[in-house]
Amino acid sequence: MRFNLQRVAARDARGAVWQGTYWPTSSRLPVTEGSLERWLTERYCLYVVRDGRVLRGDIHHPPWPLQPGAAETDENTMAAPLGIELRGEPRLHFAARQDTLFWALTEAGG
Repeated sequence: MRFNLQRVAARDARGAVWQGTYWPTSSRLPVTEGSLERWLTERYCLYVVRDGRVLRGDIHHPPWPLQPGAAETDENTMAAPLGIELRGEPRLHFAARQDTLFWALTEAGG
């Protein structure tokens, strides 16, 4: 899958891009309770900052159908503007599709 991602600059952050291709390298992983893969992917809330307010929306989905993956990166300026140095081999997983339900956004913490 080919992607061209762009982070639009906020008032106190710089914009950035990621361009590249990624793909699955083998069949579906058995993602088990307590595994790193489960912890990284099982999020059931979406947070958004809009007009200086933090909004939260509930999300419902089954466990992600993860596969090991690989990528070829053409350009990546996502981490550097935030002072993050990328080192070592990336951990990449692929999911072809995930059906998801989103609830309306509401004021976070309220």
